[in-house]
Amino acid sequence: MKNKLLMMAMILLFSACAKEEFAVNKGSQNTSLSALDSTANKLCAQSTLISPKVDILLLWDNSSSFSLVNSSTKASMNSLISSIPERFDYHILSVPLVSQNANTLYEAQLVAKNPIGLTSAAMGILKDKATAAQSLNFTTSNQSAEPGINRATQVIEANRGNGIFRNEAYTIVVMISNEDDDTCELETGYGECGTTTWKAKVDAQINKLLCMRGNSYANCSGTGYSNSNSLNSLMMRFINISQIKSSTKGLCTNGVGAVNQRYKYVADSLYKAEYTNGMNRANDHLNPMDALSFDSYDLCTVGFNHIFDGLQTSITESILKHKYDYWPVTGSSTSIDPSTIRVVRSDGKILANRTGESNPSDGYTFDNVSATRNTRFYPTPGESFTGKMIQLHGVDGNDKIVYPNCLTVTFNAEKTTYGYVYLQYGEPNTSTIEVRINGSLVPQSATNGWDYMGLQYTAALDQGYKVANMPSGTTSGYFIRLNGNYKIQNTSSNTINVLYNSKNSN
Repeated sequence: MKNKLLMMAMILLFSACAKEEFAVNKGSQNTSLSALDSTANKLCAQSTLISPKVDILLLWDNSSSFSLVNSSTKASMNSLISSIPERFDYHILSVPLVSQNANTLYEAQLVAKNPIGLTSAAMGILKDKATAAQSLNFTTSNQSAEPGINRATQVIEANRGNGIFRNEAYTIVVMISNEDDDTCELETGYGECGTTTWKAKVDAQINKLLCMRGNSYANCSGTGYSNSNSLNSLMMRFINISQIKSSTKGLCTNGVGAVNQRYKYVADSLYKAEYTNGMNRANDHLNPMDALSFDSYDLCTVGFNHIFDGLQTSITESILKHKYDYWPVTGSSTSIDPSTIRVVRSDGKILANRTGESNPSDGYTFDNVSATRNTRFYPTPGESFTGKMIQLHGVDGNDKIVYPNCLTVTFNAEKTTYGYVYLQYGEPNTSTIEVRINGSLVPQSATNGWDYMGLQYTAALDQGYKVANMPSGTTSGYFIRLNGNYKIQNTSSNTINVLYNSKNSN
């Protein structure tokens, strides 16, 4: 009987205890919310290096006084061709100095980096770079007189239309002769060409070459040239390989070994000639034989192997500046607060935000939409980007970006407000719920605190607020709602701590 009474007392004692007093300890879930990020991206406009066009005319002495093409000169030509850098877009035309035919391309040969722009007439004389020198062969003329300066002018004039000599190229004439220009003698008669007479005629020829070059201070009246139909050469040179020093003329085993004056005069004059468009005149001082002249080599003592070594320093690659009307901000998945975007050019200029304005004339606009666009519009559309971009307005360089400018775009991530907390342990015993934000207790209140929502589909929640602690892909669950002043923005770091007993734990 005594044992039965003890058993009944224990049953009554346990039944008097609340169920919660025997539940497991409260579960705790902690959620850390990071402050929004601030991002700064610096990108720079790009450019393209353009191979400089280099058009070279080699005039080989084929007069009766001198047999120039031989194994030695062929070897020198190989060296000359090899010395021209592959970064140059070169055309090398070899022709006989004394014309044998009205066709200026008679017995001529052409070596070209690529055939773009050449007509069929030019393609017909195209030779491979490796074999060009060996195929060099000119008929020896039956005359010894050489109107070399006029020959250079005529060959260039006759071969502009076929693509051999191009506008806006480095135009280089290389005269290879063991004598001198005889234009004065052919026109006036031998014995009639003193220094004053030949200089007057050569000056007229130099004047025409400068007018053909373009951007010259020469008087071009009567030459047939003006800046509108000139070559507009980036540089024109006349390189003279001839007998230029009397002390070496005995070393020339062929020909009369006449000391050269007129070709040397042309070479020196073109080297020193100024340009009206601000182009720098030649400054590589290609004068290995005479400190008082330029671009002249002594045929009797020097090969052609290195005649372009100095000249290369005067030939520069041009830069094609890219231009942009769109500029990357961030990738597609990044959220942005548009009001925080700041765009600064490399010179310190801050571009104005013209978003929402109709037909802005400067600054930028931002539509906060991810897309794939070409950011560059010149020289061709390109540099595609996928993500969020600003559109640049204005003119090239102000505020459309042109190389070498850079833009630094800074922005903050989108401000978000947390209004819900997902309960990761399932359905709670509501009387056990305790909510703390940054360690401070949050009251239970439907207006300014927290309240329990029960089981909800995520689609039924206010989409204007984010849910703390919710796993990706969740479609339903148990939630508490944050109300009033207890909604949390990501403008600073915060911690939400929720303690509760889950019914699933009993």
